[in-house]
Amino acid sequence: MTRHHTLARTVSRPSAVAGMLLLSAAACGVRQMPRTPVPLPQQVGAASTPASAEGPAIGQALGGRILIRRASMQLEVDNPAGISTRVSDVVARLGGYVERSRESSAGRVEMTVRVPEPSLEHAMESVGQMGRITRRDISADDVTERVVDLTARVGTLRAIRDRLRSLLERAGSINEIITVERELGRVQGELDALERHLEFLRGTASLAELTVDARRKRILGPVSQVIVGVGRLVGKLFIWR
Repeated sequence: MTRHHTLARTVSRPSAVAGMLLLSAAACGVRQMPRTPVPLPQQVGAASTPASAEGPAIGQALGGRILIRRASMQLEVDNPAGISTRVSDVVARLGGYVERSRESSAGRVEMTVRVPEPSLEHAMESVGQMGRITRRDISADDVTERVVDLTARVGTLRAIRDRLRSLLERAGSINEIITVERELGRVQGELDALERHLEFLRGTASLAELTVDARRKRILGPVSQVIVGVGRLVGKLFIWR
């Protein structure tokens, strides 16, 4: 009777290694899950993703989409020497910062700045008043689905990591401890990588990139002015109004 009772008790308690193997299979499922259409952030309920993995709400002003916006401007200015200071002042007032800045002896200033995404148009308008705009481009990369997918995967891996920690506390042998610790290290490594990528996407979406290329205005010499004048005159001879 005692032997039967001991056997029944042993069978009814799964080992830490068995539980770890189940979690390992679940972790593999996180990496190999098929990519299905994901809902927009406003369609994701509060219970579907842990609050700690949500992060700040980004892109709500753009209809729920999370966009990484980039813009570039090319200017002709009278004196490029003072442009970098003026652009830096504009960016600082908007709460941004200068990422790169370079001035050449040929009278050219190249800058890459970051400004809060809602202030991108205002920054471009202010910079455009410093000279004559010769080129202006804006582009956007929609990363909404990537952020939603990464957020869900981070939540799943956190749950697996916490369960592995619980199994580690109940491990009864050296082999079980080594096996669970190895699996815990692998899951933690994947989790750290996903969290860094998610943080990068959110940070990049919250601060838009603006590239400014300011060049000295070309001043024609006497000979060049004559050539341009002759060219205009010849052009008018072939234009009938």
